[in-house]
Amino acid sequence: MLSNVRRLGSSAGKQSKFLVNALFAGLCLGGSFYSATALAQPEQEPSQQGPDYQLMLIGGGLKICSSMDSMNCNLADWFERDEMRMDRYINLGGRYREAALDDRVWPALRRPMRDRVKGALDTVYERLNEEIIPERVFVEEFTRRATRHLYSELSDSEWNRIIDHLEMPVPEGKTEQANISDNLNKASREIVKRFVSLAASVDGKEKPEVLVVTAGARDPLHEADLYLSLFENAGANPTWLPIDAAVAAARRDNACDKLDSYRPKALGSWDRARVHSQRHKTQVEFCKNENAGQEMLAKADAVFIAGSNQNLVRNAFLTQANRPTALLQSIYEGLQAKTLVVGATEGGTAAMTARPMVTNGTSRSAMIDGANSAEPPPFNCHRDKTCPQNLDQNSLTYHPLGGLSLFPYATLDTEFSEQGRHARMLRLAATTSIPMAVGVDENTALLVNVLNNNFRVFGERGVFFGIGAQQTDAAVASAFHYLLDGSHGTISDSDISNVQLSDSVGLITAEPTRKFMEARGSIDALRLLCSERTQMRLVEDAFTMVVQVDDSSTTKKTGGECQILNGRMGIMYDAPEQF
Repeated sequence: MLSNVRRLGSSAGKQSKFLVNALFAGLCLGGSFYSATALAQPEQEPSQQGPDYQLMLIGGGLKICSSMDSMNCNLADWFERDEMRMDRYINLGGRYREAALDDRVWPALRRPMRDRVKGALDTVYERLNEEIIPERVFVEEFTRRATRHLYSELSDSEWNRIIDHLEMPVPEGKTEQANISDNLNKASREIVKRFVSLAASVDGKEKPEVLVVTAGARDPLHEADLYLSLFENAGANPTWLPIDAAVAAARRDNACDKLDSYRPKALGSWDRARVHSQRHKTQVEFCKNENAGQEMLAKADAVFIAGSNQNLVRNAFLTQANRPTALLQSIYEGLQAKTLVVGATEGGTAAMTARPMVTNGTSRSAMIDGANSAEPPPFNCHRDKTCPQNLDQNSLTYHPLGGLSLFPYATLDTEFSEQGRHARMLRLAATTSIPMAVGVDENTALLVNVLNNNFRVFGERGVFFGIGAQQTDAAVASAFHYLLDGSHGTISDSDISNVQLSDSVGLITAEPTRKFMEARGSIDALRLLCSERTQMRLVEDAFTMVVQVDDSSTTKKTGGECQILNGRMGIMYDAPEQF
């Protein structure tokens, strides 16, 4: 593990209020305070026919109306229970419970916990007096009353193990169905449509061929139906491209017939061949044909990569020697030839970078303990004692060799403002000495033309560009730009330029907050800088954020939010008194 930051004693903490100002001075005097104020210049015209942008990088948070997620639907009057998959079902019968409690799936050290789980399952079954129930009902029962305390002691890995073994097979002929026209969220709807439009511009097809990759999901087979239905509903002809980390590992070992046995280690999913039998068969056939992916790409106009775990995406597309697979090489060649558009969301977006790839962590941990070049720890790993040495579930980790390298300019982070990830991203950028890092907000996309370097922000919120990040033990600071829907310019590996700020976007209606370490308080506070203020300061617990603008900055109030070019941001940590 590598870490560039140590814990500070109280004497150092008392000095921390001076650190951000010192870093700000370094940003200016050191020449790393870049300028992006060549405003109002038009985008460069594409040099040839084809899509204006080959990359669509979505910051996550897409709200998709589907038969299994009616909360995102407007009317939901199109549901057909006899024809659509509406729920995942759990079976509490003896055979299913025995599989979930088997010694082979519980490490010896956690078998006392397994025995307690057995008692809890018996209690839930007796309470409901039903064997087959929707998963949501099971979760509600397990997380209340007598069994609630046990749930809080299970790691995510253990909970997934239980659910996977209790899950019933998907009913034949029933799939999760999406309905984009009934989508409550306009931005999500428009992002999906924009991607399909870009795909259609590759070859002028009325229904473009879109390959759906769910490699970033813990259960890629479960996610496939949703995205296939979504893109079909949006006007594309989608096909599942069934690559994932388990397929890659089984293919390396020439063990495709044993694919299901690779999933627990590679993905953290169990017993998927039983639950998704047809999808499993498709993956086995794909695994056995090493050229299958390239054959599918030859007919495709676009690839869309979904899932929340960028490490799983990386493991699907790169070899153990950190070399691109033949499939990834073909995707890269398609981008360069303007014959392929690539879209991604959540972990898929973070995995696009050629720079160090963030894999885990909170802003709090980043400020206190720094960045670690290490495998990401499992979530709630402290509960089953599986955390790597000197790491916990909140530790900031990264892969120093980057991800899929389709976005060559900067490190990428997602769900950015909503999760308060500014400190996390700037700490990583400063630790690894990368000139620029880019954070994409939820329900927002960064469109990029990798041939002429044009970019455009599209969607509900904004994109944050952190430039020339620097750090001390207790502080990070950088120049920054924050752009909203419609703003566009040119991107390089050190900054953006030729920026034209958009005039209007939809009004953001999120409840404002001053919390900035895990929420969008920093972006809410930026509004002050569009109201004749030159500095704003936020304090949350032991953390302080300072944001400044000066004569070199440009601000523009748009849709109730504040767009900023050439601002400066600093975040510092005051260690609590230790006795």
